[in-house]
Amino acid sequence: MRIQKVRVQGFRLLEDVEIMLEPGSTVIVGRNNSGKTSLTDVFERFAGDGGAKFRLEDFSAGTRSSFFEAKALREKGEDPGKVLAAIPTITITLTFAYDSAAPSLGPLSAFIIDLDMDSTIAIAKLEYAPTLSSLQQLLEAADTPEGVDAKVHFMRHLKDAIPKAYSVQVSAIDPTDPANVRQFEGTSHLAALLQCNLVRAQRTLDHAKHGDADVIGKLLSTLFKTASTPTAAAADQQLAAQLKSSVEGIEREVQSEFDTMLKALLPAMSVLGFPSMNDAELQPETSLNIDALLSDHTRVVYAGTDGVHLPEGYNGLGTRNLIYMLLQLETYHKLYRARPTRPATHLIFIEEPEAHLHPQMQEVFIARLNAAIGKLSAKYPGEPAWQVQFVITTHSSHVANAAPFEAIRYFLNQQPVPASGRRTKVKDFKKGMAAIPKPDQEFLYQYMTLTKCDLYFADKAILVEGTTERVLMPRLCEIVDRDLDEERKLSKQYITTVEVGGAYAHIFYPLLNFLELKTLVITDLDAVRSATRTDKKGKVRQVWEKCPVAAGEKTSNAAIREWFRPAGGEGDGYAEGTPAPEIDLKTLLAKTDAEKLSGYRRIAYQVPEKPDSKVCARSYEDALVLANPDRFQLAESEDQAEDAWEIAQDLPKSETALRFAIRETNWKVPRYIHEGLKWLSEPPPPPAEDPPAVPPQPAEAGEPGQ
Repeated sequence: MRIQKVRVQGFRLLEDVEIMLEPGSTVIVGRNNSGKTSLTDVFERFAGDGGAKFRLEDFSAGTRSSFFEAKALREKGEDPGKVLAAIPTITITLTFAYDSAAPSLGPLSAFIIDLDMDSTIAIAKLEYAPTLSSLQQLLEAADTPEGVDAKVHFMRHLKDAIPKAYSVQVSAIDPTDPANVRQFEGTSHLAALLQCNLVRAQRTLDHAKHGDADVIGKLLSTLFKTASTPTAAAADQQLAAQLKSSVEGIEREVQSEFDTMLKALLPAMSVLGFPSMNDAELQPETSLNIDALLSDHTRVVYAGTDGVHLPEGYNGLGTRNLIYMLLQLETYHKLYRARPTRPATHLIFIEEPEAHLHPQMQEVFIARLNAAIGKLSAKYPGEPAWQVQFVITTHSSHVANAAPFEAIRYFLNQQPVPASGRRTKVKDFKKGMAAIPKPDQEFLYQYMTLTKCDLYFADKAILVEGTTERVLMPRLCEIVDRDLDEERKLSKQYITTVEVGGAYAHIFYPLLNFLELKTLVITDLDAVRSATRTDKKGKVRQVWEKCPVAAGEKTSNAAIREWFRPAGGEGDGYAEGTPAPEIDLKTLLAKTDAEKLSGYRRIAYQVPEKPDSKVCARSYEDALVLANPDRFQLAESEDQAEDAWEIAQDLPKSETALRFAIRETNWKVPRYIHEGLKWLSEPPPPPAEDPPAVPPQPAEAGEPGQ
């Protein structure tokens, strides 16, 4: 059995999101402050040790106004049930998939309340909510002091009232009838249902900054405590007993010799009349606490060849980080095995595993993680395999691009809405990429894996054809920034540049649409004309050859042709297996700025440097020449475009890129790029609204677990 789906409502940026979980590892990606940490936090609050600890700030900004609505309803004398229903709650709904033929479903059995014999879905709801009896405590605040805003005063009251009035409520929902609900008393069923652990991003491994160089050694104490429990594996209990016996032996020796010597250190109190006949004699006794020994006096060292062992803190942070994570997993695994009744599933969150790891290790981390599950389970051959699912949050393109598309969940931080503020939208690659043909999916996966492009994490993107544009892009942005307002400068925005080539840029269009990523696609007109050529066998063939724009008949650029594909194709103009129709250059040059826009994308290709001119470049190199004629001794003439074309043929691309990126100053950015970058500097359009999540429904045919 496993968690198939998670729905979070009312928690911080996660106002209402639904996340499908993979059987093994699910990778959460997204820009900074997109809600990734909120996902780990909400689970830790519900399923962590010490009970749920929420506060007013944890409620989504869009739901806080409901407190005032509930207060107003109560003051009007509305039915208490209606008032209670209006109060915001924080909720996690877990959909479990199970095998109905399994001999035992353990703690999940209590949550299976439907009567459908074919159903293999169980739904558990965890809700942080008030009760009818706590309405008065929650909604009735003291009189508002003079000079204080009433809303501010009520919010201050809620900060103190929420922890007292709210509690965790656990229930089971019938997947075939959402109205059929079973309420549980207390949270014992939650503890039995789910074990949730977290490997945090901040692992305090840097002793120079945090003063704790032995965090790995301290994990030994936790492992010992787990092995000492009556429900631990027999081998673990035996090892713990041997450790305890060894310490007790040392303790006996200490008490027989060390304590006798220690007694001599006691002050001679007899001179003060102590002890008298009625007083007991003072006797020192030393005891050794094995927990303290392991926690405070045991160190992990790295063996040296000459007997000098290096302390834990002397090794690199990357190695220590990896060891620490593995020991944490072993600790959580043993805790899972030692539970008297094992939970239905074990959920482990790993935050930013890339911390201190070199790129190659980041790339193989997920594969190694899955292999570790098998090795840890192999230690218990007579027991069922470890029922664990991992949720990995990352900012690393190496980690993210190594994961298959179906394992990726993209967290998109939507622009602030005045009524509700910022909130997160979760985009499931398994669903979103389904419309892309399989060969293109494979191309995107291979390309992103090889290039380590960070489209998942950037605020905006620029797609360019070749190395020249990619090398020059920082300089181009710097020059355009001179004409922009301070808050719109490109240098202040996280913009990634991806070199994709004119023949492949269009393959990225569906991915960019899915990511809702504002993107500028910079490409070339690539003018061609019909010509006849005689091959080596003397056969005359019709070919399309490169030429200046003035002599061209059409574009050979696939990115442009796909962009302007007529409506009626599949998925935003993308039609599988059919080439885009030809498009002539005159039509292209007549396209307006609005026609060059498509959702979050804009295309930029060569246009005349002067709006009323017909002189137009074919590629970036001759566009650079036309924009900076003085740098190339280009004279004004009717054939200026052809002259620029000829000059560009002899320009070494790499040398020209470095020349204008480093040595040349005060040169002019070609008009088509300048206009495109100016558009890119502006805020992105509001994200598209997804339909609201629906209440739990029966699983669709073909879903895992069916």
